[in-house]
This record gives sequence, C-alpha cells and structure tokens, in this order.
Amino acid sequence: MKNLSAEQIERLYVFTRQHYVEYYDVQTELVDHLASAIEKHWQEDPHQNFETLLQREFKKFGIFGFSDVVEERQQAMQKRYFQLVKKEALQFLKLPKVIIVAFSIWLFSFLLLQKEIGFVIVASILVLEIIYVFYRLIQLQKISKQRRKQREGKYYLLEHVFLNMGRGVGGFVISPWQWYWVAEKTLPYQYFAVVFALLITFSFILHYIVFRILPAKKEEILHRVYPEMKLEKV
Repeated sequence: MKNLSAEQIERLYVFTRQHYVEYYDVQTELVDHLASAIEKHWQEDPHQNFETLLQREFKKFGIFGFSDVVEERQQAMQKRYFQLVKKEALQFLKLPKVIIVAFSIWLFSFLLLQKEIGFVIVASILVLEIIYVFYRLIQLQKISKQRRKQREGKYYLLEHVFLNMGRGVGGFVISPWQWYWVAEKTLPYQYFAVVFALLITFSFILHYIVFRILPAKKEEILHRVYPEMKLEKV
C-alpha cells in the first residue's frame, strides 16, 4: 500500500493554512482526513497524482471549504469552555465560598443604601474592576503569544476560545452600569440596591473565574485536551 511521504504530509498542513485553518488541532484533524482519503484512492490506483487527489477531496467540503468544519469545532470548544465556567461557578454555592458570596451581596447592598457616599464607594470598586479586567486581558494576550512562539507558531483552538471568551466576558464589566440606569428608575430603591448588589457580585465571580481560576488551570486543561502538547508552566 502506498503511503504519504513526510513532505506530502507537510504539504497538507500548508494547504489547510492556505485555506484559513489557523488552529493546529483542526489542521491535524483535516490532514488526517485528507491523508486517509488520498491513500484510499491509491489503494485502487497508486499512480494517481497527489495534487489532483488533494483538490478532488477538498471539493467535497463544498463552496465554503474548511470553514464549516472550523465553525463546528469552535462551537464544540465553546461548549466545553462554558462547562468549565459552570463547574467553577457552582463551587461558589458551596461552603466556604457561599459565605463570601452572601457577605459580598450584603456589603454592596448596605453601601448602596447609604446613598451618595455608598454609591461613590461602589462606583470606585467597579472602576477598579474595569482596570483589572483590561490589565488581565492584555497580560493573557501576551502569554498566549509567548506560548505560540515557543511551540513554533502552533495555535490550538481551545487557546483561542480561552482568550476570545475572556474578551467577551470582559465586556460584561459594564453590565452593572447599564443595569443601574434602568433599574434605579423602575424599582423601589431598597429592591434596586439588592438586585444591583447581586449583579455586581455575579460580575466579580465571573471575572474571577475567567481571569484567575481558569488561566491558572489552563496548562492542565490544554494538556488534557491535547496530550501531545508539552507546555511549560506559565
């Protein structure tokens, strides 16, 4: 049976990159698929041209090429990421973390009920949170680039999801402010203070999970998903 050479395997990797597949794990999956298909054709006729067979197999992916495969894998990884966030969030409903959560809600409610001075304190805390979120986003972006360089440009889909979801969750930092202008005019102030305190506490928990807990476990998670990776500790 005729098998692909190392040069032809590398050609398949180059081909996937040329067709906008950025993530090494998705590239590898597609390379395996294309290589198997080409070798199957060679079982019938080993004299068939490699490039001709490659183009024939590529056409089977349709007019959008590999984009549907990439999108499908992204959705799967995003689902996996949200499961990780959910798992960590549920830990805050257990002792002793639930005590900290309850205290935070009470504290923010108490401060907001003090009206002007309390609002200034809470607003200052939220501003500090915004600064922290942007700082961590920049820091995690730099770490991601360093890792990619260490792995000779190999970039894994789950890494992208970690960073991309971080940006999305980072945008949630302004949600308490958006909620404030709506709820403050529609709810009695004592109820508004509790709801706003809940929202602030949820925002803090979410950012703590996304920007502290999961990045600290990122090496372990990536290594579990991609056993072939050999990461150095960040």
